[in-house]
Amino acid sequence: MKKQFFVLGLVGLLAWFSHAYASQDLVQSQYHSSPNKVYEKDKQPQITVANYNIAGGLRKHNVDLDLVAKAIKSMNADIVTLEEVDQNTTRSNGLDQAKIIAEKTGMYYAFGKATDMKGGNYGNAILSKYPIEKTKVFLLPSGDYEQRALMLSKINLPGFDSPIYIFNSHFDWHEEDEVRMSQARFINSIVFDDLDLDEEFPNLASGIMILLGDFNSVKNDRVVKEFEKYWTLVKQENVDTRTWPAGNPGLDLDHIFTSRNQVWEVEKLIIPNNGEEWNGIKWPLVSDHIPVIATLKLIEQ
Repeated sequence: MKKQFFVLGLVGLLAWFSHAYASQDLVQSQYHSSPNKVYEKDKQPQITVANYNIAGGLRKHNVDLDLVAKAIKSMNADIVTLEEVDQNTTRSNGLDQAKIIAEKTGMYYAFGKATDMKGGNYGNAILSKYPIEKTKVFLLPSGDYEQRALMLSKINLPGFDSPIYIFNSHFDWHEEDEVRMSQARFINSIVFDDLDLDEEFPNLASGIMILLGDFNSVKNDRVVKEFEKYWTLVKQENVDTRTWPAGNPGLDLDHIFTSRNQVWEVEKLIIPNNGEEWNGIKWPLVSDHIPVIATLKLIEQ
C-alpha cells in the first residue's frame, strides 16, 4: 500500500512540474516573440492597409478586372483585403479573379473559399506587397444563410519586429443580426485563444493583429460593439465612413480594426465616398462598395 501511495505521489509531482514548466515555457515564448514595446517617435513602423468589397459576382455586374486592379494600385497599400471574389464561376466567365488582380497589381495573393458558386468558388482574398507566409480559412457560423468565411494570413513586413496577422471576413447581410453576432464571437474566440492554433500560428494571441472586412454592420451596431471588446475601430474625426451603396453611400458597412494588444496612431483614413475622383478613379463605377484605406503608425507593440 505504501508503495502504491509513493507511486501516485511521484506521478502527481511529475505532473505538477510538467504543468509548471509548460506554463513557464508558454509565458516566456509569448514574451520573447511579441514583446510589449514602445517605439521612439522617429522609429515607429508604418503600414497602409485597405479593405474593398469588389462585388465580384453581383447579379449582372460585369466586373472590369483591369479597372479593379487600377483602383487597387491607386491605393498604394501594403495589404488589401477583398470580399465577394469569384474563382472560376460561370457568372464571372470562369476567371480566377484574385489571381488575375494579383498579376495586374504585381502583388502576392491568397484566396479563401467560403462556398461553392456556379461551377466555381466564392469568397475573400488578401493581396500583399510582401510574401504571404501562411493562410488559414475558417468557415464562420452562418445558420441557414449563405456560408461566410474568415481568412487569417501571416505576413512579414519590413520595419516590424513581429509578423502581421491579417484577418479578412465578409459577414451575413440579413436585417436580423444574430448570425453576425455569432460570426463576431467566433473571430473573438480566436483572439481569446479558445481555438488551438499554436502550431500553425505560434503566439497569435499576443501578435500584431489587424481585422478588415465587410461586416454588414454600421459602427453603432451591437456587432461592432462586440468586436470592441478585443479590437479598436480605426477612425478619424471628420471622416465620413459611409461605404455603401457606392453611388450614394448611406451605410458604413466596411471597417478596419486593430488589436487592443497594440496602440496605433491613425495617420490617415481615406474613404473616397463623395462621388468625386480620387487618385484618378471614379469609385462608384468600380464596385457597389467604397474602399476603406488607412495608414497606421505603431506606437506600442
